[in-house]
Amino acid sequence: MRKDAQFIISSVFWLAVALFWFLAYPQALGFQEQNQLFLYTWDYLGERLSVTGGLADWIAEFLTQFNFIPLLGALLLAGLFVLLQMLVWKLSGSDSLEWYPLSYIPSLLVLVQMGDIYVMPSHLVALVLAAALSLVYIKKPSVWLPLLAIPLGFWLIGPAICVFVLFVLLGSRKPSALLYPVYLLLVVFLFRVTLMQQYPPKSVFFGVNYYRWPLTVPVLQLVAAASVFLVPVVIRLLPKVRNPLMAAISCGCVLAAGAFLGIRSTYDRDTYEIIAYDQLVRHERWQKVVERAGRYQPKSDIGCVSVNLALFMTGKMDSMDDYYQCGTRGLIMPRVRDLISNVSSYEVFWRMGFVNSALRYAFDSQEAEMNYRKSGRFMSKMAECQIVNGRYEVARKYLDILKHSLFYSKWAKSREVLLGNEELISAVPVYSYLRAVKFSERFLFNYGEMDKMLYILASHNQNNIMAKAYFLAWKRLQEAGGGAQ
Repeated sequence: MRKDAQFIISSVFWLAVALFWFLAYPQALGFQEQNQLFLYTWDYLGERLSVTGGLADWIAEFLTQFNFIPLLGALLLAGLFVLLQMLVWKLSGSDSLEWYPLSYIPSLLVLVQMGDIYVMPSHLVALVLAAALSLVYIKKPSVWLPLLAIPLGFWLIGPAICVFVLFVLLGSRKPSALLYPVYLLLVVFLFRVTLMQQYPPKSVFFGVNYYRWPLTVPVLQLVAAASVFLVPVVIRLLPKVRNPLMAAISCGCVLAAGAFLGIRSTYDRDTYEIIAYDQLVRHERWQKVVERAGRYQPKSDIGCVSVNLALFMTGKMDSMDDYYQCGTRGLIMPRVRDLISNVSSYEVFWRMGFVNSALRYAFDSQEAEMNYRKSGRFMSKMAECQIVNGRYEVARKYLDILKHSLFYSKWAKSREVLLGNEELISAVPVYSYLRAVKFSERFLFNYGEMDKMLYILASHNQNNIMAKAYFLAWKRLQEAGGGAQ
């Protein structure tokens, strides 16, 4: 197939995938970005490389940080999909027009797999690195390369190195090549009993940081990895046809239809709507939340919290009944340790004056990361809560970490100059307001008596119209539901 035609098709695919993320699912980009914090320090690099698959994870996090600018993040992520496709085509060694669309199968499988919000981009990066290493071996076969690449590759990119081992078996014509899979298993076992004792065997064998939840191995993760090897092999075996252009078009249409059906089945609408609300709340695009809820609103507590907050911020809280309500949980949720549930509620707490509750919810959201990642978004909010509370040394600890990031560094430095300077802090409207309306005395937080706490907070400062509005809404929803919910 002509190089210019391949370049055009790959460019169209790159643009299509980028627009897919930027226009259809920008909230997924934001979700991935807020659940990690890439730091430009040697300690951070060392921490990543101390675990199998660490290099792939480090590269993925480096690229994911650019999701802070959704268009840039979408372009970079789409580039990984195109790179995987191009490597698969190179691995096939074919120049037949009719089977060129098959090289997109692994990329499309990963695209479908990433409909699960807990799939981490490190898996895609690991497949790209494994395919690149396999191509190096095919171009220049060597006995020494597998001996070095298998242990080093397993440590740097994780179990995706199996793709390389399969290509070594395919490319070698010696019976001794059958020892390479045994060699890999021996390497994995040695790493497990020496350097990875704290990790369950299943995580070591199938990837520590390919998926956010430990001991969970999605089927599509294995299928996508297998396709990186199988697709080039199949392309090599397929014969030429009389009408290559028609065959290519037909093949492309079938793949597009399959990708469409796969995306429809894995990209859960309710989940992505909830994440979309949260990202709009993060950037204070209140009217967009209300408009989106008017078109479609999931029947969930989490989404309800975001919508009700947006209704208050736009002065439309009287129209709450026009939107789905789930009782008092739809105003403020009880604390739940996961990546989604607490986020909208801590935004409510923060704006209302429950500063310590906002701090607690933000902390729990960050600590809910099963892979022990930090979060620029949550850490920024924790620093702000400590500034409002006057705990400057704790705030400085968070700001010192954020200063080593790319997109939070400038903000952290701007807040660092406030520490200990009451005059400068008072000049920041939001901090001055929160200090005026927040509780001046300590007390035990009790979600079961939230109506009482809302009443006390509203009575504490007559200017706290949000506490008043939420207290009235809480009582109305409580009575409509026949009691506390």
